[in-house]
This record gives sequence, structure tokens and C-alpha cells, in this order.
Amino acid sequence: MNIKTVKELIEIIKNTDVVELEWTPDRIHIIRGAGLPHDRGSARPRESEKSSSIAAKEKPTVTITSPLVGTFYRSASSESPPFVQVGDRVKKDQVICVVEAMKLMNEIESHIDGIVAAILKQDGERVGYGDQLFIIEEL
Repeated sequence: MNIKTVKELIEIIKNTDVVELEWTPDRIHIIRGAGLPHDRGSARPRESEKSSSIAAKEKPTVTITSPLVGTFYRSASSESPPFVQVGDRVKKDQVICVVEAMKLMNEIESHIDGIVAAILKQDGERVGYGDQLFIIEEL
């Protein structure tokens, strides 16, 4: 899969109750929440939805990559909540994950202000230099 595929998936599911999306080269993991507004009754988008879809496609994204080889973690410890979830707003220089390398926890920060569009690695997964970790939609 590539970034275009992920963007298309996000476009397709944006009006659903998806609260978290994790993607690896082998699979996509989607978590859905309850009570979020969405319209399952209509297969065709309304005019307001069409215009928001066009605007969403024009928003630039930034891919956050791993600066080193190590193990990807979404939180500081097993007892801590994840730093970010899909849909969370992040600020430039905000810690969004850690990569453990040689018993050192290296904080990875967002390069921009934006919204987390996708989390591309699973907690505890090995990552290499340059591996894609997150897609952030610019504000």
C-alpha cells in the first residue's frame, strides 16, 4: 500500500464512526467508536458532503518517519495512554511516540501543527531508519 491508498481509505471512512486506524504493509486495523455522527442511509453524498470531500482532498499531509532503528511505542510506558490517537490535534514539537534504541527511549515529535490522519506502525513493532510512522494532515 502507498500514501495514495491510505488517503483514499481515509476519505472513504471519514463519515463513519472510526476512531482509530493503524496501518502496516500487511494489514490495516480500524477501531470504530459509538455515537459519532454519520449517515449510513445514503449511498450518495449530499452537496455539503461533496464540497467537504473536495476540501479534504486538498489538505496537504506530512509523513513523520523514524530517525533511527529501534522499537516503536505509542506511549511512554505500558501503563500510560498513547501519546496520540487518529483524529487528535497535534502541535509542532509535540511528542507523538517513542522509538527505543539501545535501551534509550527517543521521543519523536510532530514537525507541524495538524491532525493525526493515520498511525502506520503497531505498538512494539520494529522500525528502521526512514520507516513511515504517522501521517499528519496540516491545519
